[in-house]
Amino acid sequence: MNFKKTLCIILAAMAMTCVCASCGDKDTSDNGGDTAQTQTAVDVTATADKLKSEIAFEDDLVEFDSGKIEKILGVAPDAYKTAKVYVSSTGATPEEIACFEANPKMADVIKASLDTRLTNQKNTFTDYKPEQAPKLDNAVIVVKDNYVFYCVSGDSDKAKEIIG
Repeated sequence: MNFKKTLCIILAAMAMTCVCASCGDKDTSDNGGDTAQTQTAVDVTATADKLKSEIAFEDDLVEFDSGKIEKILGVAPDAYKTAKVYVSSTGATPEEIACFEANPKMADVIKASLDTRLTNQKNTFTDYKPEQAPKLDNAVIVVKDNYVFYCVSGDSDKAKEIIG
């Protein structure tokens, strides 16, 4: 009888050791990082400011607060951690910059709102100022992990370069 108890205790201890070992952190330093994906932090405020300063815009751009971001772009404040948005001060051009650090699983929701904004702007500017339409046709929308970037300008290549 003692042998059975001892065997059960040893097997239980081995099972617990296996369970504890499988729950530990995995060291990915040996695999070259191929399977481990680490999300790099991005400063969306700095990115928006860099887009604004390094791209030539026809119009002056003004910054939106969270209330206007929700009202004009359709992005609710609970969808993001950080945002910086610039829009045309006069409305005479469709030029805009919007950079968001989304809350978990909200990047697609933000992108959908920006897609809707882009469609609405295309509908408006096609009739209002058709010479501005190419800016909208070449708008940049980039989603990287929990980050969403949107830029409407006359230099989409430069915007893509800055966003990375």
